[in-house]
Amino acid sequence: MRLRIAISALAALTPTALAGDVFAHYMAQTLNGDHAAQDVQAALALGIDAFVLNVGMPNADWCVSTVEQLFAAASGTNFKILFSLDLYAEPDPYAFTTMINKYFSHPNYYTAGPSSAPMLSTFQPGSWGSDKWGAFLGSLSSKPYFVPDFDHAEGYYTNPEAFWYYWKDTLDGSFSWEQAWPAQSDTQTNVTSEVDEKVLSATHTQGKVYMMGLSSLQYKHYNQDHWFRAGDVVLPERMAQILALSTKPDYVQIQTWNDAGESHYIGPVWSEGLLEETLKYANQEEHPHGGWQPLVASFITAFKNGADASGMRPPEGSNVVGAMWHHEFLLASESCAGDSLGAPRGYGAAQDRVNWAVVLAEGVSGYSVQVWSGGELIAKDALNAGLNYKSVAGVKVGEQVVQVVDASGSVIIEGGKSTKGVRQGLPTSGICNLNFQVAQLA
Repeated sequence: MRLRIAISALAALTPTALAGDVFAHYMAQTLNGDHAAQDVQAALALGIDAFVLNVGMPNADWCVSTVEQLFAAASGTNFKILFSLDLYAEPDPYAFTTMINKYFSHPNYYTAGPSSAPMLSTFQPGSWGSDKWGAFLGSLSSKPYFVPDFDHAEGYYTNPEAFWYYWKDTLDGSFSWEQAWPAQSDTQTNVTSEVDEKVLSATHTQGKVYMMGLSSLQYKHYNQDHWFRAGDVVLPERMAQILALSTKPDYVQIQTWNDAGESHYIGPVWSEGLLEETLKYANQEEHPHGGWQPLVASFITAFKNGADASGMRPPEGSNVVGAMWHHEFLLASESCAGDSLGAPRGYGAAQDRVNWAVVLAEGVSGYSVQVWSGGELIAKDALNAGLNYKSVAGVKVGEQVVQVVDASGSVIIEGGKSTKGVRQGLPTSGICNLNFQVAQLA
């Protein structure tokens, strides 16, 4: 795959309004107070404005405690929280009423819109129509600013104008969860913003707001289900697409902060909230994803300043930041017959690649990226200012290392020596694990 230097001359010449806030989807699960505080502080440091707290069991004791812990951690800071009603887990919105009414007036609950109303979102649309949703929203202690994930609703993608004709009196905006990744396929495909642009246009025509998703991959091995949606360079590619839009989304939602079950987390995944089956393929010790965070911080700054991907910059005080990621076993020679669930759906889209993304400061010249696989140099590419990324073929068994070097060949930053490398055969867990090994370049 050729090097993609994310530069958009058209976007640079076209004036655009500054975009809005950036959120991170946060799965409610058993959580202790120290970990809640660490998550809030880490998200604040990246420039994230709020957690979109996914709640599926609002009245369970553990969930009540987790919500309390997170709001307590946010108290006294500028960090906010808003609820996403997980209608896949709990299809009756009225089950959330007690929780919603308790926190809508909390000073750290996120508000938006002309009346600064508490924002409310969902995961999936449930089975209700506009009238029932209107009645529910009107029954709450405050009428919310409602920006749900209704992308499974009739007409959302196929006829967004008709969708909005039906929903315009109920919704204040929309969020497209499914567009953050390529569609599941056994052929490698790239993520695209084309569908987002169509829905965004229809949404803005109605005077409503649009929230766009940003993610890395999907991989799940749970409860007799096993699937994969391509990762590789989806994260930086999606960043570049969002920043290149002439009409920006009003919000971006990072999918996710801590969803270990689907492997698309950028924050720590705390073991007290995870099932044993999940911990076999997504855990903080063997599969940390924090290496992506410097890229996310650079993206957030660029998004809020209306820059394109060539205008992404490292955090202040750094000339260059980056990350690398790869799968932990050679895919081409592995059928996954040793996995009790076999190969995941979408396995054909997985590739033996070393992926990297680097953000370079303006005015720095002579820097290149070197990729080493199994002790051999398999790629070297020059860097330009802004976001650079590539997916490199030719992976070999052994250690995978990505280095940024200057013109003399001196290593400036590198990463990969802390990962598990690439092995022949399935991991010792016996799972055909397509979660990524991720490392920050430091």
